[in-house]
Amino acid sequence: MEIFKSALYSARRENDSFTGGGTYLGPGLLIAFVCLLHGIENGCQTIEFLAIDDAEFQHKRLIRYYKTAGFEEVRYVGEELKDIPDRLVWGGCGTLMTNDIEQVLLKWTRIIRGANRRMERENNE
Repeated sequence: MEIFKSALYSARRENDSFTGGGTYLGPGLLIAFVCLLHGIENGCQTIEFLAIDDAEFQHKRLIRYYKTAGFEEVRYVGEELKDIPDRLVWGGCGTLMTNDIEQVLLKWTRIIRGANRRMERENNE
């Protein structure tokens, strides 16, 4: 995401008329959308993410990002004995986030269509 932001800022500096840049969720949204479609086609109904807790500032940022993307907080995966199974799956501490795949896809579809409409308007100007 940091690479995308610097490239976006550079494009805006070089061309004053450039107003693009996609959605607030970045280009990864399209890749994740395809992954979720693949999941549905293979029988998955739920999506889970771990907002990894490497540093407090980054952890809060990830939680905010995933909430914006449509996820809900489940619980914190820490260093207690009860967290060992989750630590084996996720590989670290953090906040487990989840939602129904179809709900997330509906939200993301609206975001993608809105971005597409904005781009069409800009191209017609």
